[in-house]
Amino acid sequence: MKRILNFCSVLYLIWTISTLILIFSGKVTFGHGLGDLFYLILLTILLIFFGYLFYLNIKWRKKIQVVISLLLIIIVILFTLKMTIWRGIEYPWNGNILFQ
Repeated sequence: MKRILNFCSVLYLIWTISTLILIFSGKVTFGHGLGDLFYLILLTILLIFFGYLFYLNIKWRKKIQVVISLLLIIIVILFTLKMTIWRGIEYPWNGNILFQ
């Protein structure tokens, strides 16, 4: 179970860092204009929080490991949906994740 949590944590960190880089470069948006700042701050706070949990590397019980792994997966899915299909009205989704 510890391997699964480590795998999910590393994938989450890679996904979040790449998403933040794409947001700062202007290639990805959430479609709310200045309201994207909320998602940017939330994503940064979650990155720091889960990075800290990964750094602690405490021997947790299996239930906590499952909950953290599921939270990471749910966060990635919801943010990805928000960047694509559920994009805001200011920049509606045109079928591409990255702007060209």
